[in-house]
Amino acid sequence: MNSPFSTPSCPCCAFLTGGGGLFLPWNEQDEGGETNNDVMENNRGDVSFISAEDITTPHEAWDRILDTDTDDANERHQILLVDTHGHPHLEREVQYANDKDSDDTPAANDASVVSLTCAVSPLDWNSCLEYASQSLNILPALGVHPWYLSDIMVDDIDSIDVNEDHIEKYIKLEWLQDLEDHTSEHPHLLVGEIGLCKMARFVRTFPKDRGGKATALQLQKIVFRKQLELAAKWSRPVTVHCVNAHGLFMEVMKDILKVAKESSPDSDDVTKAKQYWRRSFPPAIGMHSFTGTAHHVSEILGFEKELLHPEYVEAGDKRRRQKQQQQVIEESATTDAPQPIGQGDEQQNDMLFYFGFSHSVNHVMCTSEKARKKGMEAVRAIPLNRLLVESDVHNSVDVVLGTAGAVAYAAQVRGERLEDVAKYTTKNGLRFLSSIT
Repeated sequence: MNSPFSTPSCPCCAFLTGGGGLFLPWNEQDEGGETNNDVMENNRGDVSFISAEDITTPHEAWDRILDTDTDDANERHQILLVDTHGHPHLEREVQYANDKDSDDTPAANDASVVSLTCAVSPLDWNSCLEYASQSLNILPALGVHPWYLSDIMVDDIDSIDVNEDHIEKYIKLEWLQDLEDHTSEHPHLLVGEIGLCKMARFVRTFPKDRGGKATALQLQKIVFRKQLELAAKWSRPVTVHCVNAHGLFMEVMKDILKVAKESSPDSDDVTKAKQYWRRSFPPAIGMHSFTGTAHHVSEILGFEKELLHPEYVEAGDKRRRQKQQQQVIEESATTDAPQPIGQGDEQQNDMLFYFGFSHSVNHVMCTSEKARKKGMEAVRAIPLNRLLVESDVHNSVDVVLGTAGAVAYAAQVRGERLEDVAKYTTKNGLRFLSSIT
């Protein structure tokens, strides 16, 4: 099961169709059981198609962000943007910087920008760490992406005699210990990019005589779960890729909570039990280049409410639970601004999930009007203090412009001022990254 890639690249850009666009998996019936017509009531007005020409360009967005701060770039000292997901350490294709004089392109290690560079396989862990070491404003994240499970599989799975209850034997042992060693050595290391993906080549090409797609997805869940547990153990945030796999994602989340409840040593003390349950999860989970629906946002935050505030989530029928999830969204959406950074552990412990959007995946590569509309509905459903922006680029020269483009996309979809979105996503991004405890 050798990887088909000599060096890893970000797989988020790999769903190219014959028409040259990206197919984002919006199904008529999503895995949560709700149709795509179930739009959150707190969305801001009707959703209309936004073409590429309607969105402020990344260069224009960056210029506006600079103008908002100060007319003299030499006097800038504050952080203007936080990029919570990208792969610039790969130094591969350039997406944004080529369309303007390179002298005007801001540097990736610009002091006004904080960025996260994410590895996708053990093959690029070292290059990720080396790239991040050049600046205090660059944080590394190491993990195994669901597209690259081949890199941690035994070389010849046909030689392994296993049944469906022991498929974990297909996975090499040393990669997880290596990841833990790196996590121990680097106190500011995040875990990622990890996740679940039904569209992965690993899933589509897994040998049928070894269980095919079903076995491949089970292996994804095992690897994803192990990395979540490691992140929880070391209290590190994670950045998660989830494509066409929302149901699997929720299965993992609910099972972790179930195990925590069953093993809680203080089950009779709600406060202590809740603290124990919370420690079973990473301090923060960033849903990277989120391609779920508004309903999925509600379900994820409803689960968070059950985890962090079990006293408010009563057992009941499906309709009552859905109503509670809807209330979570509406309560969060009424927040006029993100909570201040640095208010102590209590505030961070009240927030588990964040949702990131990128100009490259959520806008440029999303050419279907139906997919674009569903994406816009999801962006509008995100509570203000959970919204993140990402560059999701593969070259250091694109980090700043890619992030600025994400700000422009989120601002125009939500009907808000670009300058305001830049400010509160920067606060959100710093809170997400600083949730390492």
